[in-house]
Amino acid sequence: MRKVELLMLNRIYILIALIFVLSIAGCTFDSPSPTESSSSTGSSQTTDSNFPNTPTPANGSINQLLFVTLKWECNNASEYEIYLGESNPPLIRYTTTPSKSYTTPPLKYDTKYYWRVVAKGTDGVTRIGPVWNFTTISSTLSTVNGYALKLYKTETKLPNTVEVIFQVIDLNGSGVSNLQLADFEVFEDELPLSISESGLTVDKRPATINKFKTVLMLDNSTSLENDLTTIRNSAKQIVTGIRPNQLVALYQFSDKPVLLKDFTGDINLLNNLIDNNFTLGVRSTDFYGAMKYGAKRWEDVANMDSVVRGCLVVISDGEDTQGSTTLADGLNSVHNKLVYSIALGPALQPEIINAFSTGGSFKPGQENEIIKQFIETENSIVKLANSFYLLKYSSPKRGNKDHSLKVRVKNNPYQGSESFISTKFNSAGFN
Repeated sequence: MRKVELLMLNRIYILIALIFVLSIAGCTFDSPSPTESSSSTGSSQTTDSNFPNTPTPANGSINQLLFVTLKWECNNASEYEIYLGESNPPLIRYTTTPSKSYTTPPLKYDTKYYWRVVAKGTDGVTRIGPVWNFTTISSTLSTVNGYALKLYKTETKLPNTVEVIFQVIDLNGSGVSNLQLADFEVFEDELPLSISESGLTVDKRPATINKFKTVLMLDNSTSLENDLTTIRNSAKQIVTGIRPNQLVALYQFSDKPVLLKDFTGDINLLNNLIDNNFTLGVRSTDFYGAMKYGAKRWEDVANMDSVVRGCLVVISDGEDTQGSTTLADGLNSVHNKLVYSIALGPALQPEIINAFSTGGSFKPGQENEIIKQFIETENSIVKLANSFYLLKYSSPKRGNKDHSLKVRVKNNPYQGSESFISTKFNSAGFN
């Protein structure tokens, strides 16, 4: 009886700790250090150009898409940390980049987001920019079916060819792959471009590489000693349901993650490893560390060269007895990653498992629900990979002069700043 009471108390303490950590996440998430040089917060701007300044979208902007390309100006910095979230100040570091722009993952409708840039100066000084904000579009019939265009490349070729590679996505961030020449309007120096005179073509330019990566983490700690057969069966059902273009990295973990097989699409090999190499581990469990490690095994990418999407599937009770990785660090590592879980075991920590399962948590016997998500992700990858277009035409312009080029989709319900692409080219050497 005493053991049951202690177990109940332990779960209550974990729940309280989870609520406490999430409520004061600014103390433990990757928030900028208050000891570094900082500009003011809000709409006011520092006069020092070495601080991040001149944000795009402008501070306080509304009706932004569910993906937003954040841009800023800053001098004498080697790289930038981007913080984004619904709290002010934003607490979660989304990425570190050497460029002065970052395109967010899909966001939520009708939500106010705060963001800031932390510049790593070439003089060794870290400069914290002000907090800016924007609000995303509402989910309405007039906008949900619109198109957004993203420019990737503009180049010219002699004797007079102009080529533009761009992408078309809907306002949910899904690729649009069914557009043809007749769906576009093209303007050169603000004048409509004649299709017959310019030889204008718009063709598909699929991304050359597209992959679906999955990290499968199997908990082999002693708290699940009596559930190893269930874990094996569940893991094999998931592996059997992987898609043709899906690669799986197989791990087992208790005190640390142990790689059983790196990314492969060989279903028979993976099932054999699950049957024969997945064995009981030790008493110490680093669940938070395993989640952090697994989330780092892939990066979601979508550009004209490659489209990579990934997810983490964990079969576990969510119990962390080691304490070498904090709960906040673990949660921070999966904030923009897709995570599914199969939750089981006598020491099951449902609050913890649910907090990590950004894509959903399921029970043994519900593996098909995860497999359905695999199919949706695969379809999303295919759409993204086929949403790139190559526009090509012969320009009548001559001489060493700059010219403007604008492309948009006809009758686009969305009329915002990303409803068209605008670029420039020089006609030097054209004949």
